[in-house]
Amino acid sequence: MKTPLVSLAAVLLAGSPLLAQSSQDGALPYYVETPGVTEFTGRLTVRPLQLDALIEQGYDRATAVAIHEAASLRLQPWLHEFVADTDEYILQIPAEFDENSLTAHLLAFGEYEYAEPDWFCYLTNQTPDDPAFGNQWQHGKMLSTQAWEFGFGDGTFIACTVDTGVDLDHPDLEDALISGYNSVNRKSQANGGNVNDLNGHGTATIGCVGAIGNNGVGVVGMAWDIKLMPVRTSNSSGGGASMGDITNGVRWASDNGARSVSASYSGVNSSTVGTTGTHVRNEGTLLCWSSGNGGNRISGFDHANVTVVSASNSSDNVTSWSTYGPLVDVTAPGEAVRTTSLGGGNAAVSGTSFSAPIVNGVFAMMMIMNPSATAGEIEQLMFDNCVDIGNAGQDEKSGWGRPNFFQCLKEASKAEHGWTNTIELTGPTSANVGNTVTYNWTGGQSSATWNFYYSFNPYGSQQANRHLNIGTPRVSVGSGTNSVAGAGSFSKKLPNAAAGRRVYLEVTDSDAGWITDSNMLILDIN
Repeated sequence: MKTPLVSLAAVLLAGSPLLAQSSQDGALPYYVETPGVTEFTGRLTVRPLQLDALIEQGYDRATAVAIHEAASLRLQPWLHEFVADTDEYILQIPAEFDENSLTAHLLAFGEYEYAEPDWFCYLTNQTPDDPAFGNQWQHGKMLSTQAWEFGFGDGTFIACTVDTGVDLDHPDLEDALISGYNSVNRKSQANGGNVNDLNGHGTATIGCVGAIGNNGVGVVGMAWDIKLMPVRTSNSSGGGASMGDITNGVRWASDNGARSVSASYSGVNSSTVGTTGTHVRNEGTLLCWSSGNGGNRISGFDHANVTVVSASNSSDNVTSWSTYGPLVDVTAPGEAVRTTSLGGGNAAVSGTSFSAPIVNGVFAMMMIMNPSATAGEIEQLMFDNCVDIGNAGQDEKSGWGRPNFFQCLKEASKAEHGWTNTIELTGPTSANVGNTVTYNWTGGQSSATWNFYYSFNPYGSQQANRHLNIGTPRVSVGSGTNSVAGAGSFSKKLPNAAAGRRVYLEVTDSDAGWITDSNMLILDIN
């Protein structure tokens, strides 16, 4: 004799941590969203009770099969995808239901093992677990953790350093290395060219570009997940090289798939550097070159197709020993920056030698974010998204300024999708609970309606002619009308419950319900 059919889902969900206390008529919703952790997608994953479970309840096999078939058939009108391997049905929730009401409706039949949201899940860690990451001040200054919310690389992009070689067995590099080249001998690594590091300089520069992140080892580069091409351009223990060998290495790298290349040598004022930069730019490759460490001014040239980099310190000042002049395009961390070292470890190093590969890594990530952009467009996007740390505008020591890594990737992403937002949103990026924060913006539509939103979700989307910088769910905390000049302001006191959260803030202009402009900032609440 069969036993009463009892839903296993009721038993399973009774102890689920996803159950929440309800404020409505004492009922318990089955599921609640945790913004930025697990969020609803408008889909449900459902599994009918399996035959063995039905038979254990006292049904004969024929009846169990009939119940299972009926349960499966009931789901067909809403079927999004059937997973045959696990006998799961992913349903598109119809308009008359939501995640909780459809779950309750299905479980009432007593024929399903479970019904649960097809959760939208987030990466659990955008901050790498590399033990020396906390000693890499350059990442904090350049907002790297925020930038990495756009991604860590694509596993295929090739960046190159033309230097003294690389420690081929370094645990923070070896899995990212691809076959390189010895430009002194004009011989590829695959054909016997020696790329072993002569003195550690090359291992340090290539680690600035792309030391592997989140692997529990050492440090992390600007790009976690790219391919690193070592070009050794010296066979001398001191690392010195002829300009002909350096430029040959740059050209070989470009010819063999590298789209961003850096050379950490003196001699940037040589005409052949500019000629080489133009040659590889025409192939779609960006070339970075260190400005030098003499603290002197050089003039009389400015290579149009080479990104020349000076060094900045943790106070966001250009170092006194950086060579400067009209040649400088940008500055980047170069004093006591921590990177990979010969022998498998890591160390703090100083010099424009290390500023150039940091920019190389930023270029790599920007090109990954916007693969359709030309090399020149990527360079200009970087110039447009630098923190102006010197004299206003372009100057001889810092160029256009120090790249804001996060802003560079955000703008590269926007450009890839054709977004042309003009709002400039300014305000604090860190504040304590109980304080009132104020955000101001300019560049909006004249007298347009604005909305100010927050979300715990960093991932934006493009929906039907509207650009959303932050993801969903997003909550509007204020609205109003821009001034005739397109400016506006919003203030909010931070509640105690927000302590320890990272919040994504967005202001939008709306015209007849469509978002025409928007911009985003990140706020860390202490």
